[in-house]
Amino acid sequence: MTDICETNQPVQGSQHHQHADITWIFMNREAAKRGVKKLQQQIFQATRDKNFYTARRLKKLLFKSLNARFLAVLTVTSNQGRYTPDVDGIIFKTPEEKWDLVEDLRNIKEYQPKPVRLVYIPKRNGKKRKLGIPTIKDRAMQMLVYITMIPEWEARFEPHSFGFRPGRSPIDAVHYIGGNFVPKKGKRPHPGWVLDADISACFDNINHSALLRKLRYEPQIGLIKRWLKAGSISKIGFSSTNKGTPQGGPISPLLANIALDGMERIFGIYNKYGRYVNPSQRRGSNKQLTVYRYADDFIVTALSKEILEDYALPKLKEFLESLSLSLNHAKTKIINVSEGFDFLGFHFHRFHRRDGSVKQFIYAPCRDRLDSFLRKLKIWLRKSQHLAVEEIITGLNRKIKGFCN
Repeated sequence: MTDICETNQPVQGSQHHQHADITWIFMNREAAKRGVKKLQQQIFQATRDKNFYTARRLKKLLFKSLNARFLAVLTVTSNQGRYTPDVDGIIFKTPEEKWDLVEDLRNIKEYQPKPVRLVYIPKRNGKKRKLGIPTIKDRAMQMLVYITMIPEWEARFEPHSFGFRPGRSPIDAVHYIGGNFVPKKGKRPHPGWVLDADISACFDNINHSALLRKLRYEPQIGLIKRWLKAGSISKIGFSSTNKGTPQGGPISPLLANIALDGMERIFGIYNKYGRYVNPSQRRGSNKQLTVYRYADDFIVTALSKEILEDYALPKLKEFLESLSLSLNHAKTKIINVSEGFDFLGFHFHRFHRRDGSVKQFIYAPCRDRLDSFLRKLKIWLRKSQHLAVEEIITGLNRKIKGFCN
């Protein structure tokens, strides 16, 4: 099947809508995904080989390709947020509307993003998180830029960055951290000193100039700058955005990851040839010092409390100050894994015998998360008493598997 049925003849009126309808329906989605993936792999490899000229050329080609535009529109018009209201209230339901949006993404020169609609959603601790909802067209354009940028940055991101990246999840971070503290046969256990850090309002305070400096070689830097400066509309009216990356758009997590990229590098994770150096082979204060980051949440492990206080903390503060960010001192603390600490919804704890040797190391879901899940499950069971036993068992299995995953 061909990717698209095209004609060189101008199509007008009802004929245009009929043509757009047929084109969207008969677009080969799998072929489009294969075409995009092939170019992304080439960009990834060119970046790994430090062939940045080729990577930039391929990124421009991918950005202009029909397959990438089609996938961008398909993603934002078929996910759960496709009917979420924004500032213009325009949604794309019919095939012809979606195809018109695919064609509209070509017109970059006249494109001007609209302000995001600002809403507040509750957090687990009772506070509220600010969420910016772009228009469908802005979401599609952001997704197109995301598809173009992600392969290069995946080749450049640091090894222990796990948040909002393809093929990575909180469970991966948890396994890496757990493996660091589990005693190895014939080796001394890690002393287990941990800096549990928290950045104050990271997404809201990222410095635009610092972020754009990291993106200075991006072909679509002009679009990104427009999104950062588009402003927001809430109940109190329009507000300009001079800092921060509003959460809610497809590209926001990637921009936050790019802004915080470099946090591991300040601790000498690469040698002069650009190769990764294992923590046990580093020298000086960097020895056995490791940063594990999930978006704006991170911990630092080191051999002693003094290294974290006198070496790691000052370097982290200096790095964050360059982005106009700061640590939340009320939530940032230095503890030993023997006391136990929480990270990404998991509790890490190491138990010792009387002679000081390691008895056991565990990491499991936090108790408050487990209690919250059990309360919700209890409410669901009460509401589902009218269902057949088979349906209740199926529902229970689905919910329990989802929580465990």
